[in-house]
Amino acid sequence: MGLTSPALFVAVCVLAVGMLALAVIDKPRPRRTDLQMLTRAARVVSVSALVVLLCGLTLNNQYLFYTSWPDLLGSSDHATTHTFGNTAAAQTPRLPGAGLAGQQVPARLPALPAPGQRLQRYTVSSPDVAGAAQVLVELPTGYNPASVRTYPVIIGLHGFPATPDSYLRTGILSVQDHLVSQHRLAPSIVVIPQINVPRSLDTECVDGGPGQPQIDSWLSHDLPRWVIAHFRVRTDRLSWATAGYSYGGWCAASLGLRHPDLFGAAVVFQGYFRPDFGTHYIPATSDLAQYDLVRLESRHPVPLSLWVMTSRQDSLSYPSTAQFLRVARSPTAVTATVLPEGGHRLAVWQPLITPALTWLGGTLPGFHA
Repeated sequence: MGLTSPALFVAVCVLAVGMLALAVIDKPRPRRTDLQMLTRAARVVSVSALVVLLCGLTLNNQYLFYTSWPDLLGSSDHATTHTFGNTAAAQTPRLPGAGLAGQQVPARLPALPAPGQRLQRYTVSSPDVAGAAQVLVELPTGYNPASVRTYPVIIGLHGFPATPDSYLRTGILSVQDHLVSQHRLAPSIVVIPQINVPRSLDTECVDGGPGQPQIDSWLSHDLPRWVIAHFRVRTDRLSWATAGYSYGGWCAASLGLRHPDLFGAAVVFQGYFRPDFGTHYIPATSDLAQYDLVRLESRHPVPLSLWVMTSRQDSLSYPSTAQFLRVARSPTAVTATVLPEGGHRLAVWQPLITPALTWLGGTLPGFHA
């Protein structure tokens, strides 16, 4: 009986109902023996435990944190790594399109909200999000806004439901610092924008119709120009990358593949390559096909370096990722790590942060140590 099988769920439901019935029938009576009291207490505790188990099974079946008993128990097999395309072909310095051409860092930058600290918090106004969105910025050690030194940029993209602070808790930034100290990655400015605006809305980082959030435009137009206006950053595409997990991994792939004039690389942890909208929001746009990255790659591959991680047991990430890998070709360059098992959760992709960021430092010229 599989961990996610309907039979297991039904069996636990039957046990819970049966134990509840026994607990109700066995009403308290005077002059009960100690054994009878212990038996009743055990039934009540069992009902509570089975209800908690049902809640856990329901959440797991919906989000697929664990996909099998071996996955739950922590057993695993070796990953398979695939490479597609030519990295050099994906490193074209300039591409047709607006990109960040003509954008220059001002001689005098706005004051930091928290001078002397690495983590800065902002609320950034934009018509594309019908108001404002939260943006966190993690500065490299020794960053000085008065210095002429400029830094590469990583756009860090969180999952859903979550906030930019969730990205801080993944361990990505601590691994990044470690690699910088080992001279395996260049010091970088990490920009972590809010990508579900409003927070309860699963926008899938697409532009909706009139009156709906324009998240793709927010991330590919307004945000990069805001970053350039506030920090000492480089403006060439080979110094800009996206990195995200799950929903944020999809957004990272979408931004990179749909805006290669802005980004030279994308790091995708258990993301996917087609939007996966919830039941509460479908954008009123006439051309959602433009966000089908499998279709885009099969027809018009773009010069982008991609590091992709998925698991064969991850029903959210694997199907579209496998399809994308089958059609990927030069000038797109892909390094893919495919795990044989593992659910859709942090513990599955977290051990691969180090090889992913090491890949970024060795692949994209702007991130060479």
